[in-house]
This record gives sequence, structure tokens and C-alpha cells, in this order.
Amino acid sequence: MFDALRKMIFPIIFVVLFFFVAMIVLEWGLGFSGGQQAIDQNLAAVINGEEITWQDYNTIYQSILQTEIRNTPEGDISDDQRRILHDRAWQQLVHDRVILQEVGKRDIRVTADEIYSYLKFSPPPELQVVPSFQTDGKFDYQKYMLAMADPQASPFWASIEPFVKTDIMKLKLQEMIIGTATISEEQVKQAYLRANEKIKVGVVNVSFDRFSRPPPATPDDELRAYFEENRDDYYLDERRGLNVVLMEKAPKPYDWELSYNRAKQIYDSVQAGADFAELAKSYSADGSAENGGDLGWFDQGQMVPEFDQKVFSINVGDVTEPVKTQFGWHIIKLHERKEEPAESNSSNQTKPVKKAHASHILIKAEMSRETQDEIYNQLELFRTTAEKSGFLKAAEDLKISVRSAQPFFNGKNIQYIGNNPKVSDFAFNNELNAISDLWENNSSYFVVQVSQILPAGPATFEEATEKLKLNLLKHKVMTICRDTANAIWAEIQAGKDIQIAAKNHGFEYKVLEPFGREDFTSDFRRDPKAIGTAFSMTEPGQMKGPSEYSQGMLILELVDRITPDLTDYNSKRDSIYFNVMSANQQDLYARWFDNLVRNSVITNNVEKAMIENPDFL
Repeated sequence: MFDALRKMIFPIIFVVLFFFVAMIVLEWGLGFSGGQQAIDQNLAAVINGEEITWQDYNTIYQSILQTEIRNTPEGDISDDQRRILHDRAWQQLVHDRVILQEVGKRDIRVTADEIYSYLKFSPPPELQVVPSFQTDGKFDYQKYMLAMADPQASPFWASIEPFVKTDIMKLKLQEMIIGTATISEEQVKQAYLRANEKIKVGVVNVSFDRFSRPPPATPDDELRAYFEENRDDYYLDERRGLNVVLMEKAPKPYDWELSYNRAKQIYDSVQAGADFAELAKSYSADGSAENGGDLGWFDQGQMVPEFDQKVFSINVGDVTEPVKTQFGWHIIKLHERKEEPAESNSSNQTKPVKKAHASHILIKAEMSRETQDEIYNQLELFRTTAEKSGFLKAAEDLKISVRSAQPFFNGKNIQYIGNNPKVSDFAFNNELNAISDLWENNSSYFVVQVSQILPAGPATFEEATEKLKLNLLKHKVMTICRDTANAIWAEIQAGKDIQIAAKNHGFEYKVLEPFGREDFTSDFRRDPKAIGTAFSMTEPGQMKGPSEYSQGMLILELVDRITPDLTDYNSKRDSIYFNVMSANQQDLYARWFDNLVRNSVITNNVEKAMIENPDFL
């Protein structure tokens, strides 16, 4: 069947793609002719004696890179990202080669029927995105099958046969490995019991919360001493500072005037007899528009002051002229007003509360195209002037304020701008005083200048102060928690009842509702340490001494271990068997592959090239 398919015509898109990739590979490989010896030899790696050329490596890397570019909004890949992609390409290269070497050792073969079945029942993702096999941008299986049955395309299917054959060999090897995995009926039953077993525990929870409100004092000398003892823990990565010239995307007086004129026209229409609710549905920029602008009942003082003052000063049935607030212009219609008694906050006496039922039409003041152009032109003039005379001088001459953004780490939040990868990349990939292009975000237009470069290194006491305060506070609170829990435990060990021992130190012993390994508990939520410690107890009455968890210390007592009912085991047995077997197979394959790599002889020239050749990335 598959041999018949080899007579089909190869679509031109694959021919173009083939030569495009070939050109990239050729140029990329030749670009290293003057590099290190391994690169001179055109060897990216040697794996168990098999030589891997740079062209072979780059085929994998370019595939990963192009996928990343398509998934990156700006299509701009930083050097750090490229290093990560190279690492992924290397891992994939090693995986593929050691697996294929193992395939060769085991003499795994693939038949034409297996290739045909694989293509028919498991269309490769690379083929699903081919336009010829799509309808309205989605994979069309019928078109795909028609292409397989069409007696005119042998070169196409023949060209992909080696790749499909390789995939099938890998799958057959994997099946051989995981096929040795076995599980017993007892393992299946234990997995069921483990998933459904519940325990009931008593707990003394010596939590951080008890000793952090108010928090213990941290005198400056104590803070400095703690810093000296733990200086190696306070190391700062490189940081950059920016000068920022920023103009917010906000309407100017001219825009407010335009929006007022629109609101006044709507008001005039209401006065001329137009339906208020219909106008609200058509023109209001508020969420109440779909309800005809109806705001329902609200208390006096609930709305912004300008709105509130107007609605409680007009008569029922009145419609106001446009009222200005921070949100825009409001045309308000008052339906009803009333007073209701309400409890006073200061006594048991009641006082009337004024309420109003009103509707409104909101016309927002939005930045016009003229205002946007004005801001853009002003900042562009600043940027070009700054390129000639300097950032600060240009700002002074043009009477524009400059903001100084605090030093920040690569990829982190930037003062005044927020988290912005483009600005972060600019700051960390340019020299001191470099000036950016004119950029924008959701709230502003801005131009930035690299104003500070702070190299990575040990933090000073001043730089580490905030983190020091948090760490020292946590250390002190944890120490108090541990000492308190140890004191309670010492009393229990001396024969005192757990409830009395807890009460002696101001804590409560309480019995929790039964819970399973995956359940949420009221005291320690889903903390894995706490739940693991609780389930490690086997006999009712058994206790576990002070155990640390994410929020403090626990003393636990097993009250009951509730074995699940086995009546529904048979109905769930097959799904449990599948889950346990899948987990065993994954673990077996992972251990087998790790051992395969560990016993391989591998020379990695990719890592060497990244270190020694500055043009590699």
C-alpha cells in the first residue's frame, strides 16, 4: 500500500522549505570557519564515537528557535533566551542520538505497513499545519486521507518516510523498555487504599501568626549582627537604573471639551423627548448601559462627591445637565428618593439614611488623535534633541520633567513603567547613557536612558535592609515557635496530658475532621510536610513531636486511621491499574534513559562554543 503512494507529486511548499533550511544550515555552519578547533572540524559533539556536525545540531536549534520566535509577541529573542534554547537543542540532540544508537544495537526494524498505519492513525503535528491539509486554518483529516489515497504524490510521502521511520523506531524501543514493567494486584489495591484512606488527628498548632502580631522588635545592632553572620546569603545580581521621560495617555482640556459637547447633545435630545434609557443603551460608556443606565438604589455618600451632591440636590423626575467627575460627563435622571432607618455605628439608636434611585448616561473624556499626535511629537522632539545634546540637557531646555527609576533586576518590575521585557532588554543590553526609541504601554508614552549600571556582587547592609528585616523576623518567630513547641512536647514526654500541656503555653489541642492525603485541612491546608508527617503515624494514640511546616510547628496525635470501604474497589480497579502501571512505566523508562546517558561518552562542543565564541548566540 505504501509503495503505491510513492508515485505522488511533492508539493512545492516542501521544496521551498527544504532549500530554505539548507541555506540556513550552510550559512550557519560556514560562519564558524575561524573559530575553535572543534568548530573548525565542524563537530558540535561526539556521542559514543558518533560525530555530530554543526549542521546537524543547527537543524534542531533552528527548529526550536523558530517556534520560540512565533510564540514571542515582539519576535525579539534575548541572549539569555538563546542560551536556554541552545540548552534545549542540546538535550534533544543527546536524547535523539543515544536513543537511535540503542535502536541500532537492538536491530529494530520498521515495515511499510507500520509506516502507513502510523501516518493514517497518528498524523504528525508537522503535517497537520501544512495548508494543503487544512480547512479554515484547522487540520482537515479528510483532505489528509485523500492525499494519502491520491495516486500522484510519491516524492512527498517518500521524503517524509525517513522521519516517520525514525519516530516509529523510537516508539518501538520505548515499548520494549516499558514492556518489562509489572505491577501486582496487591500494588493496585494499596494504591486504592492510599488514595482513599483518611486519618483523624489531634493537633497543637504553634503557628507563626501567634508570635508575629505584633512582630518582635529588631533593633539595628541586632539586624547588623544578623547580616554579618549571614552575609553570603545577600548577593545581588546586576541591576540597571533608568532616567524616564514619560507622558501619560490622558485626555487634555480640548478632549474634555469635545466629550462635553457630545454629552450636551445627548442632554438636549432628552429634553426634546428622546427616551433616556434608549440613549443610555446607545451611548453610555458605563456597565449600566445595558439596563438603560439604571444604577438601582444607593446610599448617600456611595458615589463620587460630584455625582452624589447633584443627585441628592435635584427633584424626583429631573434630568441634569452634564456633571463632570473623574470618570467623564454624567447625565443623571432621578427616579426616587427615600429615607430608611439604619443602625448607628456608635450606639443602639437609629438615624435615617438617605437613598436614591437614579439612572445615568456616562460620556467618557478620551484622548483624541490630536492629543496623541501632540504627545508623540513632543516626545519625539525630545528624543532627537537628547541624542544631540544629552538626555538631561534636552529635558531642561524643553522644560520636561525627568523621573529616576530605582535600580531593577533583569526581567523584573520597572518603576513608573511596570514589567516590560522590551525596556528591560534595552537596559541590560546597552551601555551607560544609551537612549531608547519612543515606546508606549497601556498608560503612557516614554523615552528612557540607562542612568546606572550596578554590577553583580555582595549586597551592602543598606541594600539588604528590607530583606534582612523579613528574614530576621522569620528567624526570630520560628525560633520562638520551635522553643514553645519543644516546651509543650517536654511536658507531654514527662507524662502531662497533651491538652493540659498545650493550654499551659496558651495553645489549644483540637481534633480535626478526617482528611485524606490530597484533602484541605483547616489548620495546615495542603502542606505536604504536615500531611506527610500525619500519615506516617500508624497506631491510634501515636504522637509526633514538634514538626516544622510552612507556617510554624506542629505536635500531632493519631486519633483514628479510617480504612476505605472496598465495596467499590472492583469498579475502580481498571482505572487504578492503568494509572499505577503508567506511573511505573514512566519511572522505569526515565531511570533506563538516565542510565543510558550516564554510561555514554559525550563531548559537548556547543557549551564550549557559547563560552569561547562571542558571536555564537
